[in-house]
Amino acid sequence: MDTAVAGERKPAPWDWIGRLKDLGRTRPYRLTRTERAMIGAQGKALTMLVTALQARGHIETREFADMLGVFSVVVGEDDDLEGAILAAWAGMMKDSL
Repeated sequence: MDTAVAGERKPAPWDWIGRLKDLGRTRPYRLTRTERAMIGAQGKALTMLVTALQARGHIETREFADMLGVFSVVVGEDDDLEGAILAAWAGMMKDSL
């Protein structure tokens, strides 16, 4: 006979179905159209700045994008939204190459 101790519960075989609803959610936050536009504009401005620095021989755009990507992970541990924005900017820079 299979008995359970109070407070100790084995998950039912069908409990995984309840977790399916969370699979489609990639972001726990919603941005307005204006916020998305601001993030995109700032990322493009940052890309232009780094491209100008690369043209003058100061830093490679790819190197800066890689550093920004790593930085986004570090920042994302404290603030998911800021980390996601930094990661988006790093992605914009890599796409511009």
